[in-house]
Amino acid sequence: MAVIDPSHPALSGDPNQFWKDELNNSRIILYELDKAIHALTKKEIRQYTINTGQDSQTVSRQDLPQLYDRRENLLKQIAELEIKTGEKEPDASIFQVVPEW
Repeated sequence: MAVIDPSHPALSGDPNQFWKDELNNSRIILYELDKAIHALTKKEIRQYTINTGQDSQTVSRQDLPQLYDRRENLLKQIAELEIKTGEKEPDASIFQVVPEW
């Protein structure tokens, strides 16, 4: 049986750090997405480059429906991550049923 080294960097510090990093990254992407949507809804701008720091993507007005869908999905993801990291309490209308077999 293998023994996990307790001094391994993945085990040190906050056990929720991975989810906190994911939350921060999602917020950065949402911010950049909002900037793109705002820019593309102005009449003088036809293309916009989204730069998240890891990659970049050029979008145009025709991409607005996909950008709105991506934004909606990001908002849901952020809400889930806020619950996982303890930043927010779960909504009373959200619950999970786990059957006991």
